[in-house]
Amino acid sequence: MTGSGLRLTLVETRGPLAVAAVGGEMDLHTAPDLRRQATALIGDHPHLILDLSGVTFCDSSGLNALLRLRRHAGENGGRLPLAAPTDRITRMLRLTGADTVLPLHADVAEARAARPSDVR
Repeated sequence: MTGSGLRLTLVETRGPLAVAAVGGEMDLHTAPDLRRQATALIGDHPHLILDLSGVTFCDSSGLNALLRLRRHAGENGGRLPLAAPTDRITRMLRLTGADTVLPLHADVAEARAARPSDVR
C-alpha cells in the first residue's frame, strides 16, 4: 500500500496467518487506507501480525485503526498481535490501555511463537 506516507507490505502468508510490515505515518490521512488494506488481508488470513518497526508516527486515528482491525480480526476468529512497536507507540498503547487488548511483542518471531500452534 502506498500513498500519504504509509506503506503496508505483505511479508508472509501461511494458511490463516499473515505477517504485514507497516511503515511511515499512521494518522488521520493514512488510517483509512491502513484499515482498508488490512481488513482485506484479515478476510483471507484472520491471524494478522502487524510489524510496526517502520512506523514513524501514530496519532489517535492510527490507534483507532488498530483497535478496529483488532475487532475485525476477532469477529473472523483471529487475532491482531503487534510486533516491534516503537517506544512511542508502546507508550501510547499503554497510556490508553490499548495494550490490554492488542498483544505487544518484541518482534515478529516472538509474535509468531505466541500464536496458537495451528496458525504458526
